[in-house]
Order: sequence, then structure tokens, then C-alpha cells
Amino acid sequence: MKEILSTKSKRQLELMELLIDNEWVSFNIASIQLSAPVKTIKSDSMELNTIFAPTSIETSKKYGIRLTVDPTFSKAMIYQKFLVNSIEFQLIEKIFLHNFSTINDLADDLYTSISTIKRLVSRINQTLQLSGFVINLKKMQLVGDAHSICNFMEYYFCEKYSVSERLLTPIQLNVLDKIIMHISNQVSTYQSINDIGFSSLNQIRFSVFTAINLLNNNDENVISIDKNYTVPFGDKSTIYYEFYRQFGFALSSSNIDKLFSLYYNENFVASYDTLKKLITKNRHHYLKYEKIIILIQNLEKRIDSQCFSFEKVVLDLYNIEFQVTGRTHILYDRNKEFYNNLKITYGNFPVEITDFLKAIFYNSPNKDCLIYEAIFILFSKYPEFLLCLEQATPTMKACLLLNTGSSYMTMISKQIAYYLKGRFSCTPLNITSLDELEKSINTYDCVITNIPDIQLPNHPIVVIPLVPDAKSFDKLMFVYEKHFKLSQDKLS
Repeated sequence: MKEILSTKSKRQLELMELLIDNEWVSFNIASIQLSAPVKTIKSDSMELNTIFAPTSIETSKKYGIRLTVDPTFSKAMIYQKFLVNSIEFQLIEKIFLHNFSTINDLADDLYTSISTIKRLVSRINQTLQLSGFVINLKKMQLVGDAHSICNFMEYYFCEKYSVSERLLTPIQLNVLDKIIMHISNQVSTYQSINDIGFSSLNQIRFSVFTAINLLNNNDENVISIDKNYTVPFGDKSTIYYEFYRQFGFALSSSNIDKLFSLYYNENFVASYDTLKKLITKNRHHYLKYEKIIILIQNLEKRIDSQCFSFEKVVLDLYNIEFQVTGRTHILYDRNKEFYNNLKITYGNFPVEITDFLKAIFYNSPNKDCLIYEAIFILFSKYPEFLLCLEQATPTMKACLLLNTGSSYMTMISKQIAYYLKGRFSCTPLNITSLDELEKSINTYDCVITNIPDIQLPNHPIVVIPLVPDAKSFDKLMFVYEKHFKLSQDKLS
């Protein structure tokens, strides 16, 4: 959805993406990658320094530019800032929330002209129509497929506000959570609001809030549901009255289904027992279930540990296909970044998982989003996988040779083991010559040293400073991953 941004904002976002993933970037490389002259990049850097202060872009005639961040800075903050400052996304949000009934009022609020609003909408609609809806300025509404609108706005709110407390008042949250818990109790295994989990609860809050606004303000759109399926309504008249007071939306057995249609719909399977019955009646469901079982069994085998949340994992993986109706991000794909970080830490293992997931979701138009969502679920909701994987991580035997005393080498070896979570077993060498190093090297996988120009056949040499920095640990992880990838390739 970067295409919604102005040309300038899109270029500045791509500059921030380039800098956050690299150390120093020369002006020439930045110019080539962004298709912009160096003068423009320098100008963008000055503007971005104002937007992201105290984080700043440092410039050097020799090295180019780099991002200097403070401890509170994160990648998510980059995308959040661009959503907040973008007039295009402000326009979409204000129209969806029905803040203004005329284009004149909208133009005044955005401090721009009516003609500019029309030009912006014409450009924005070229991107939005690919998602199944557009902005209609005559009706001051988003019109098109209701589920697509809800999906877009849900993830927009999630990326812009991060947590629902920034969008809803405490009273609204309290009432909304009571409704969510009331419905969840009847259609799922959740017993309390804490069982849902912070991440999932936030997502459901944004989803229901989005559906409320669509049904309240966008009369053109109808959220379609299976008329044979209804979310259990129950008798909670006090909560429903308070819900109407806070959101101006009257709950009833005929419309509560629509509020939860992206989560608890006719395809949602509430319990493992229900799923077991379902797979005996439908071959398609049976095949999908079997593929999920094979995935979990392979995971258990790989980490040499039983999945203690087996039924929950199966249900979550089975249901996500019915809860993801489109793209799961606007600008920031957190699930994809989560996957990429797993690859950096655990090498080829996450890639192996995606092969199984592709077989499960092969027929879905949102296959890539579902795969990243499934991996996020596996490793964030069920940390026993990650914990066992950490424990089962192989160790690389390294000898440590520094131009210091033995006590300092012992300290550094412990530091390496600590920061790299036991991936390296470092043995400080007590030798008097490089000849002795050559004689003892066969018991080790690599050499870690601060001495340049040491050459040993068939053994990688990792040169680090006497005080290891972040780059030193990156080097070691690169050697570690390469070593065990070669070992796996030889075995296969």
C-alpha cells in the first residue's frame, strides 16, 4: 500500500527502510536504490531528522549516511509515523469514521483545497480498487466489498495506533471487552479476557470497532454472513444498553454476527471435538487436518519434544484461513519481519516450516499472508516450540586466541556464550606460537581471534576487536549458520 503515499513520502519511507537495515550507506548507493539525486536524499534526511527526533540520520563525506537510533526506536515506529503524517491516509480514515458529511468540511480540516482532495482521491482509488473498494466523495463513504473495507481499516488502525487504548476511551474498551468475552465464552474455549492474549485481543477490538463504524456510517455496505449461522446472543441487556450509549450501535441477534464476522463466522471451528467430527464428513477438511498434523509431528521430531498445546495449535492453524480475508498489513508486515528474524536466528528451520504451510494453504488467494500468520502463531502463542528449539540448538566449538592474558580471554569466551545463547563453546587457548595453534585446531570448528592474517586450511577464522561489538556477534552468527548449513547439506 506504499502506492497510496505521495511520491516524496514513499521515497522517504524507502530511505528509512534502507538505513534501518544497514550500517553506513554511501550517497551513491542510496541515490541508485531510491532513483533520486544525492541533493534530494540530503534534503529528505534533514526533513526526516525533524520527524523522527531524537532518532537522527547522521551524514559523513567519507561513509555516506546512517541511522542513529535511541533505545525507544523500532521499525514499527517508522511506518506509524508515515501513516500519522500522510494526508492520504488521514483522508481515508476521516471518511471511514464519517467525521465530515461534505467535501468542503473535509478540505477545511485537512487544510487543503477541494480540487486537491479530488486529485488525491482519484490517485488513492487506483490502489484501493485493487482491494475491492473505493472512496465515493458524493456519499463521503468507502464503498465496495464490506469485508475488504473492514480488513483494510482493521490493519490500518492496528499499524497506526498499535494498541486499542489509543483509539478507544477506557469506558468504550471496558464495554467492548465484556461483549468480546461474552461472545468468546460461547463460541470458543476462552474462559477469561486474559486467555485471549494481548495481541489477539487488540486485533479483535480493532476488528469489532471497524465493523461498528462500517455498519453505523456506511449504508452502502452490507457485511454478508451465512443466514444459517448465528453467534450465540444470550441475555446481557445491561451490557447491550451500555454498548449503545458508547458506540451508538444497537446490538441484536441479527447484527452481532456481523460485528464478529471476521473472527467467529460459519467456518470457525470452536473445539477440537467439533473438528474431529467435521473431518469424518468432508474430505477437504480431512486433508487439511492431516497436513496440519504432519506439520506438528515434524516439528515435534525436529525439536525432539512433544507439543503440549497440540489441540490448540491444530485449531488455530485450521481457523486462520477463515479469519484472514485479505492483506494482513498496510505498510508494515510484522509477520514477515518476524519470519525473517527467525531465519537469521535459526537458519533453515523456518524455511522448512513454510514448505509444510504452503501445502496447507495452497488454494488460498492470501497464501503468503496466511503462511506468515501461521508462523507467528506457532512461535508467539506456543513458546514451547521456541524454547525447545533453543535447547536443541547445536553448539559450534571455537578456540579463542586474543592478544591478552588468559583471564581476559576467559571473560570474553563467557560473554560470547551468553550473548549468542550457547551457540558457541569458546575455549581460550594457552599457546606460545601459531604452530601450536595448527596442531590443536582439529578439535575445533573455527578460530576467534583479534590477530589479523591468520590462515588455516579448512577452518574459518573470525577476527573481532578485543571488546566485541554488535558487528562481531553478527560475524559469528554468519559463520555459525554457514557451518551448520554446510553440515546439513552434506547429510542430505
